[in-house]
Amino acid sequence: MQFLNKVLAGATLAAAMAATAQAGVVSVGGVTWNTDDVIDFSGTTDTVRQLIGADGSLSGSGLITKINGSGSFCTACTTLSFTFGGYEQLTGSLPAPGSSGTSNLTYSDGWVKVYANYADGSSALWLDMVAHAIGDFNGTTLMGSITTVLGSVSGMNGLGWLDVVGGLAADYFDTNAMADGSDFTFSTTFTSYYPDFTNAVGSGTFTSRSDVPTADVPEPASIALMGLGLLGLAARRRKQAQ
Repeated sequence: MQFLNKVLAGATLAAAMAATAQAGVVSVGGVTWNTDDVIDFSGTTDTVRQLIGADGSLSGSGLITKINGSGSFCTACTTLSFTFGGYEQLTGSLPAPGSSGTSNLTYSDGWVKVYANYADGSSALWLDMVAHAIGDFNGTTLMGSITTVLGSVSGMNGLGWLDVVGGLAADYFDTNAMADGSDFTFSTTFTSYYPDFTNAVGSGTFTSRSDVPTADVPEPASIALMGLGLLGLAARRRKQAQ
């Protein structure tokens, strides 16, 4: 009878676990997030620095400070950082000195690499992405605008698309679920600039939707089957004892 009571207690615990299990919680390379969120992955950066080269090319780096609104995503890492580059100016030009109005620019090519960094000083390539060329915009991978008033910048932002090509977390994001079949969309808003537009500091977001199934946490159905198995084992032991 004591054995039966213990097994029944175990089955009750399994049923409780089935009620609370989060099948969408995953952890990759020390980074944990929930794929069952409305937007499966939204990475927010409060610190992105962008440099504009003499030829109009873009590059920069930053830190992802929140995932799906939470700043506690680095469960076994110290930071999640990124670098980007290779964006070549396709159309448009920087505003003329002293001008007022909005200058629209487009870019081609480009890449973004996201790294998980650890306490021992090591790092791992978490996501490797290349720019996705939107067919409706003649190969544009990034669109940006700069608004000036008498030469003073009052607004600077960008919108682009990315395809995943590698990295530890690639399987979760190589889904072609965003605009034009891309894997990620991203946006940036810059809040401080050098007068010649060559250097800007701001914030932004990476967003992705994914339908990739996860198995890091037991599915409720699997836990329920485990509970039924425990009950069956209890009934068998009880019959043998009689």
